[in-house]
Amino acid sequence: MQPRVKHIIAYIACLLFLVCTKSEAAGDSPFIGSYAESIQSFLDDKFADSNAGMVIGLVDEHESRAFSAGKLDYDTDQQVDGDTVFSLGSVTKVFTSLLTLDAERRGEVQLGDPVAKHLPSGIYVPGHGEKSITLRTLAVQNSGLPFHAQAMMDATDPETGKLDLRKFKKASEAITAQDLYLTVSKFELKQTPGQAFQYSNVGMALLGNAIETRTENEYESLIINRICEPLKMSDARIVLSTEQKDRRVAGHLEDGSRVGHWNFQAMAPAGGLFNTANDMLKFLKAQVGLKQSALAVSMKKSHTIQHTDVPQFGKTATPWCDSGVYNPPGTELLGHAGHGFGGRAFVTFDVKNRRGVVVLTNQLKVYPNGIGWTLIQGMPFAPQNLRYAVREVEGIGFWLRPDLKSRMARILIVFPQSSAGRAGLTTDLLISQINDVSVKGKTAAECNELMTGPTGTLVNLELFNPADKAISSMQLKKEKFLTITGQKQNR
Repeated sequence: MQPRVKHIIAYIACLLFLVCTKSEAAGDSPFIGSYAESIQSFLDDKFADSNAGMVIGLVDEHESRAFSAGKLDYDTDQQVDGDTVFSLGSVTKVFTSLLTLDAERRGEVQLGDPVAKHLPSGIYVPGHGEKSITLRTLAVQNSGLPFHAQAMMDATDPETGKLDLRKFKKASEAITAQDLYLTVSKFELKQTPGQAFQYSNVGMALLGNAIETRTENEYESLIINRICEPLKMSDARIVLSTEQKDRRVAGHLEDGSRVGHWNFQAMAPAGGLFNTANDMLKFLKAQVGLKQSALAVSMKKSHTIQHTDVPQFGKTATPWCDSGVYNPPGTELLGHAGHGFGGRAFVTFDVKNRRGVVVLTNQLKVYPNGIGWTLIQGMPFAPQNLRYAVREVEGIGFWLRPDLKSRMARILIVFPQSSAGRAGLTTDLLISQINDVSVKGKTAAECNELMTGPTGTLVNLELFNPADKAISSMQLKKEKFLTITGQKQNR
C-alpha cells in the first residue's frame, strides 16, 4: 500500500473516531433528550432550596445520563449527583433474588429446594399441607410468610395504626439471624407456598440468610463478588468506606428532620444496600441486555411473570413488578421501589425498548415512583402523571365522594380519555341519581356499586348543577381508558 493511501485511511479513521466520540458525549438519545429539560426544571423547582435532593438517571442504547438537584444535608453545600450514595431500601430485594438465580446457575442450589435444606440444622420452617417453602417461593414473594417480623409490627401505634418510623428502625435493626429463624418457626402459614403473592421482608431476609449459609459467604461479599464485579459496579455496599460515607446523603423525614440510616443485621437482604444512580444505571443496562455478563441468563429469568392482577403490585416477577401501571403497546415494563429511613428509591426498565430509569432521594415528600413510571412509559412529564402514573382501567371515568351539604355525590376528578370526559362531565356537578336510584346519603362505595357491570354497560346519571340549579341527564358507557393524560411520546 502506498504511504499516501495509508495516511488517507488513517486520517479517515481518525475522523470517524472523533465523530463517534463526539456523538457519544453529546448523546443521541431521543428518549433522554426529550426529557432532559423538563427533568432538570422539575428538580430545580423542587430541590434548589431544599435540605435534601434527588437524582434521576436514564439509560438506553445511546447513553446514560444523571440529572440532579439539592443537597446531601442541611448543614452542607455539597450537591447531590450521579455518584452520591443513597439507601436503596427494598430495591435490595432484586439483588437478593438475583443472587439466588445465579446460585442455581452455578449449581449450588435448585430453586425448588426447600429453604430448610440450606439453613443451619435444626431450624424449623412451617409448611402448608404437603407444600414447603422453597427458595423459589421466597424469591418470587409467594411463600406466605408475613410482611414484617412481629418486633417490627410492634412499632405501630395500636390506637392510630400509624407506624413510628424511629421505633420501626430500632426494632428491625435489632433482629439477628436467630430472631429471624424464631419468627419463621412460630409463624402459621395461612396459604400454600406458591399459591399467591405476598410481599414479605421476612421471606426475603430468610432467602438471603439461606444463600449465605449454603455458600459460606457473607451476603455483602456475595453481592460484591457475584454482581458488582461482573458489572463494574463500585458503590453497591452495606458497609461503606470512609470515602463513600463522605458521598452519602443524610435521610430526612416529612418534617425535614435529619435521621440516620438502616444498620440491619439479619434483615439486610430485604433492604440494607446503599448505591449511587450511576452504579444503578450499569445494573439497568445489564437488565435490558445492553451490557453482557454471566448474569444475563439469570436476569432474564427474573423478568418472567409469576402472578398477574396483584393489588398494588400488578404483574409480579422475581421480584420485579409493574405496579399495575399502563404498559404502552410495544413495551414490557418492570420495576421495584424501596423505602429507606428518610429516603426512597425506585428503579424501572423496559425490556423490549432496552431503556431504564432510576430515581433516588433522601426525603419523603416528593415520591419517586410516579416519576420513574412516567419516564419509562414515555408519557408527558406532567404533574398529574408524576403523582399517579398512567394506568389502564375500566369504568365510566370519574371519581366521586359524598357531598355533606347536599347529601348527593360530588364529582372529584374526570378522566379526559374516558366516556365521562368525552361527554363533557365536569367537577362542578353533583350526581343525584344513578340508574334511577337516588344517591342521597349513600357512601362512595354504594354509589360505585350502582355502576357495576361488564364492559359496554350503560350507566344513566341524573346531574345537578349548583350554579344554576339546573337538572340534566346523561348516559355513559363503561369502557377501558387511560387515566390522566395518556398521550404517548418517544414511541
